[in-house]
Amino acid sequence: MLLVICLLPCFAMAELSADDRAVMLEQTETLAALMAECAADAGYTKLYLGSNAEARDLVRKIGTADWKEHHGGTVYLLKGGAIEAFLSASGVSLSDFSPAVADKVRQAVAGSIPAAVAGQAGSAFTAAVSVLRTGCVFQAEASFPEYALVFLNYSKNYSALCSFVKNGESIVSASLIPVPADSESMLKRVIGLRNRFTKTDSFFEEYPINNQR
Repeated sequence: MLLVICLLPCFAMAELSADDRAVMLEQTETLAALMAECAADAGYTKLYLGSNAEARDLVRKIGTADWKEHHGGTVYLLKGGAIEAFLSASGVSLSDFSPAVADKVRQAVAGSIPAAVAGQAGSAFTAAVSVLRTGCVFQAEASFPEYALVFLNYSKNYSALCSFVKNGESIVSASLIPVPADSESMLKRVIGLRNRFTKTDSFFEEYPINNQR
């Protein structure tokens, strides 16, 4: 888990445009709606969780939450330097890998951050959200950030966390899971490498959003 939490990619930062923000928000809302539909479907839950009663109960609770409208949230964009800082502390450099392997490491770790956050809620919650993960691939403008996270508040119990990873010039992979409503502080610890560096906000920038486009 430590590797997943601390290995973060180095991406060049750019100002988040209104258009790119709108795309992130639309994709997150669409995936959250699909996730909620899956959670509310007893047949879907039984198919994937079988006799795991604790996880099935959590999925049922997630499915009965209010996912119709979010109540604000935050877009997080990573700054460069995080992966270098972690690897440097371990005596390793990205230059130790071939370009292809380094890219694979970046993409794999970037996509695993939501799971690292959800994992702090325990094994049963991890099992529940693993079957509720929803995703898509879409084409975006060249200005779209290489890596971003969208955290949207939906209810007093649950929020949605969606990761965006750009592959190449314009293809973006999005992946969303439900997380406990109070998980945003944990997300900041994960992407800020807290307990390894003193400035926990030095590796990301925040863009607040509300429930109005």
